[in-house]
Amino acid sequence: MSDTQSRRTSPSRNRPAKAGMVFAGLSIACIGNFFTGIAWLNPGIFVGMAILFALLAIGVGHVGRYRGRSLDGDGRGMALLSIVLGWLMLFVCVIAIVALMGLIAGLAVIVDSV
Repeated sequence: MSDTQSRRTSPSRNRPAKAGMVFAGLSIACIGNFFTGIAWLNPGIFVGMAILFALLAIGVGHVGRYRGRSLDGDGRGMALLSIVLGWLMLFVCVIAIVALMGLIAGLAVIVDSV
């Protein structure tokens, strides 16, 4: 077995890339709590945590991409995935905030017209 084949099966040495994936997963978990019903108790905290973890995933993912250069590409795919998931979760959070503001504004119009 050559050295490159054994390196591909070994765990990644790129810790920022792993941390970026953890933060991206935590961001997804915060939004995923809305499907369980727990997040509806205080949705602002869960959306805020999802935004925080998404921003951390983006930042740490960029560090992981940079570190992957010095490690011969080790973990660059994980880092890129954490960046993409971070931006996707930010987009989902912005859509959720705009939808909530629209719901509140719509209810205010209905109450005002009655």
